[in-house]
Amino acid sequence: MRSTLTDFRRIEYRTAAEHVCAHHYSGCMPSGRNICFGWYIDGALYAVAVYGNGVNPHQASYLSRTTGLPITNQSYVELKRLARADKREGFPLTWFLARAHKDLRADGYRLVISFSDPAHGHAGGIYKAANFIYAGKTKAEWHCVSSDGEFVHRRVAYRHARRHGITIAEARQVLDLTPTKTPQKTRWVLPLVSYNKVKQMFKEE
Repeated sequence: MRSTLTDFRRIEYRTAAEHVCAHHYSGCMPSGRNICFGWYIDGALYAVAVYGNGVNPHQASYLSRTTGLPITNQSYVELKRLARADKREGFPLTWFLARAHKDLRADGYRLVISFSDPAHGHAGGIYKAANFIYAGKTKAEWHCVSSDGEFVHRRVAYRHARRHGITIAEARQVLDLTPTKTPQKTRWVLPLVSYNKVKQMFKEE
């Protein structure tokens, strides 16, 4: 029987974006600075992990205050997308994440943060399996729903309002969007070095 060939490596933004848009529930690739890893099985791209700075510019200062650790925008990185083409036995995403985090640690990063979103049926099982630590809940957010019942990020109305010099409420009306409050997300952190204090500060409720 022929053995399965696997290959882990950093990949280009465009390659990662095509995979993420096809297989992640969001259907979109995050903007900004991204570090992308790919896992190939028999030459086909099986899974992609995308890291970078998240949308919250105060994330590092929050983590620093909460843990008492000197966390900066340069020492932490957010896992923003994790997507695989299908689920294959014997190829756990935990192995893939461990390889990615080893590379990130070599780059000087000291902490990974990510979020599970119950609005999309995610309870954080993959993070628990990968030894992430529960780190509390985010605040609930206001987004929008279209007339077709589709979820629309709040940035859509915000950007429309700025472009046309109107209020966000007026932009929602023009775009036929209804504001809706989303559930709180769960925050997860993974120390890439021996941050025992992190484990002490963040205990699951």
